[in-house]
Amino acid sequence: MANRENNIEWLDSLRALAIIGVIMIHISSPVVKMSYGGNMIYWWIGNIINSSIRFAVPVFLMISGATMLNREYKLGEFYKKRMMRVLLPLLFWMVVYWIFRWYSLPPAQKPYDVGGIVHWGVNLFLTEGISKHFWYIYMLLFIYLAVPFLGMFVRKLNSWSLLFLLAAWVLLCGVSSDFSLNMYSWSGDYLSKFVGYFLYSGYLVLGYYIYKYTLVSKNIRLTAVLIFVASIAVSTFFAYYESQKAGRLNVAVYSYLNLNSIIQSGALFLSLKNTILKNRIVRWLQKTVSDYSYGIYLVHILVIGIFFQLGIFWTMAHPLISIPALVALILLTSGVIIFILRKIPFGKYISG
Repeated sequence: MANRENNIEWLDSLRALAIIGVIMIHISSPVVKMSYGGNMIYWWIGNIINSSIRFAVPVFLMISGATMLNREYKLGEFYKKRMMRVLLPLLFWMVVYWIFRWYSLPPAQKPYDVGGIVHWGVNLFLTEGISKHFWYIYMLLFIYLAVPFLGMFVRKLNSWSLLFLLAAWVLLCGVSSDFSLNMYSWSGDYLSKFVGYFLYSGYLVLGYYIYKYTLVSKNIRLTAVLIFVASIAVSTFFAYYESQKAGRLNVAVYSYLNLNSIIQSGALFLSLKNTILKNRIVRWLQKTVSDYSYGIYLVHILVIGIFFQLGIFWTMAHPLISIPALVALILLTSGVIIFILRKIPFGKYISG
């Protein structure tokens, strides 16, 4: 998401799909939560959509692994570039979200004195990280600290050693499936957070391996596509089965560290490797969405929140209509906001 140096076309395609997938998750998840046990047709629609986009966050990390682990870095230059690229926009948008969250509070809950506002702001950070989608950026900053060293390590391994390492990672993810990972708050449960960061870093190695060592033929690409489709079916079925068995909504299969999500992400990455888009308009859209992806990620929850306050929500129409319409509208609105910010003086440093 946060790396523009490597503009390899098929990676741009993956980056564009990943940010669209993130928006779809945040639009369709309320359908899953609000419809279960009520309108099950709507729930199945939300479930199928959610099951088809479990690759969104993992693919961002895999792109980082593909573009960053195969190079040596001067530590000072690397950290300076990453901080400028990732941290400055995050700090800007943290302030924006603080203001938005304060403005959205009911009058009876809204603090007005400086001390009350500071206490409220600190508490919001400790409990939710200001906005829950920032968890990925906090993790990314942590992972970037290790990237130069992780790169030195994996470059010393051959393809078979990397496969064994990835197998151990998948096994560790499976063993850790019952471990409660708190990725949102900063209220003291740091062990689970850093365990989560460690586990997610495996996606960088997976992206590096597919980028560097896999050869893609027509048959391999077709197999990867079929596996991707199968992963959607598996997630869809187990979300329903586990929910029925538990007597309540249980979508643990959606976890990004679930084996099925790992398989889906790898299959999509492999199926699009070395692909080239021929249509000029589609290529322009792909490149534009890819280039704006970090900014869109940062701002899209704000856009969703404003739309919700205006009554623009999935419930405004049948989800087969409202979900695609909202995804397109939020993607466009977020992109326009980032475009405008980049046009103002120094805006490119804070927009994302």
